[in-house]
Amino acid sequence: MMNGILEIRRYVFSLSGAVFAVLGIGCSAFAMENVDVGNEISRIKKELSQARVERQKVAEDISKDAREFADYERRAATRKSGCIAETDSIKRQTALTVKKSDSLAAVISGLQLKRKQYELMQEAFRQSVMAACARIQAFAKTTPDAASNQSIGPLTFLMNDCSSKAIDNVEAVRRLMQIIQNLDEASAAIRVGQETAAVPEIRGAGSMLRIGDIFEAVTDDDGKVCAFWRGPDAFGQGRWGVVHDPAVAAVVLKAINVRQGKALPSFVDLPYNVSSVKEAKK
Repeated sequence: MMNGILEIRRYVFSLSGAVFAVLGIGCSAFAMENVDVGNEISRIKKELSQARVERQKVAEDISKDAREFADYERRAATRKSGCIAETDSIKRQTALTVKKSDSLAAVISGLQLKRKQYELMQEAFRQSVMAACARIQAFAKTTPDAASNQSIGPLTFLMNDCSSKAIDNVEAVRRLMQIIQNLDEASAAIRVGQETAAVPEIRGAGSMLRIGDIFEAVTDDDGKVCAFWRGPDAFGQGRWGVVHDPAVAAVVLKAINVRQGKALPSFVDLPYNVSSVKEAKK
């Protein structure tokens, strides 16, 4: 734009020089030749008038260019101001985002800490369940075989699942409560049926009578030999007392028949403390 203005000014100056040159040439010609002065003056006036018009146009162009340049400067200043404001806004948003990110990181760190604490609590609870299983299993081993067999196996299986984390604590507690309930029901129930005796004197399955977790007896089918549960020894092994007395075996068979409804109801004096008992370890 400025280059155009300079070009216009150079054009005006060259045009003025041309006019003066024409005047000089005209004067010289007038002096040298006899020409029409009026026509020459009219021509010069006409050229001067045209020069003034050109100069006016150049002045208007310069004014227009100046206005356009001022308008451009105003627009540039406005745009610059907008860019600065937008940059400041972006900086504020960036700072706010950094604060939010730091806050979120703190929340995540807190949640991770709580998760770790929860996992430690879950592990401690799992260990408590396993310890409870071991205590209940130790108690179950002090009960007769028919009662303990219902609990020892499930307790061992439950401890293995807890150790391998195959189940969660909720399922572990549910299963433990079920085992405890079964053990409690077994300790208050009277059961009869066929059971493989733990002593070699009774071969194969014998008739079994169990009263809770305090009494269990097994007799052979012939009613000659009877074995009584005597509890665990110092090493936790089951002890059985074997009685080779058909009368004692008959009493146990009678109690079994009464319980099964094969004999008339009657009171049976069970031989809790029979003499001449031979003990055998399971």
